[in-house]
Amino acid sequence: MTKKFNGVQSTKKQEGIGLPAAIFVITLMAGIAVAVNLLVEQNAESFTEDLNFTRAFYAAESGAGFAMNTIFPPEEYPAYATTAECAAGPRVYNFIVDGINQCSASVTCALITISGTNYATIESAGTCGDVARSIQVRTVY
Repeated sequence: MTKKFNGVQSTKKQEGIGLPAAIFVITLMAGIAVAVNLLVEQNAESFTEDLNFTRAFYAAESGAGFAMNTIFPPEEYPAYATTAECAAGPRVYNFIVDGINQCSASVTCALITISGTNYATIESAGTCGDVARSIQVRTVY
């Protein structure tokens, strides 16, 4: 049975798109929310890893600086040619200062003499959490 309403026929059984459209929009918004959440989570993990890489680098650099200070102590400045010493054994420094707190550096020094000139190679591996960075410094004395 059809009725006329202002000249337009209407049926008793109406079909609409409102409910399917609402379900589609809600599903789409939920998918976008999940995707944004995953991106934020990945960025947070990436930031933490980058921060630990930087902290490990500075821990390694600090360990190399301590080794350089051991080879060339400031109080023996003019006499480095006779007093400088490259300790071969590994030294471990555990840091408790801000910035590299709970990081460590393992430092080794190798001495090579070529034509009467001493070359010291310092290798320092900084570790912060589960991230490690290493640097190498070579000096002559």
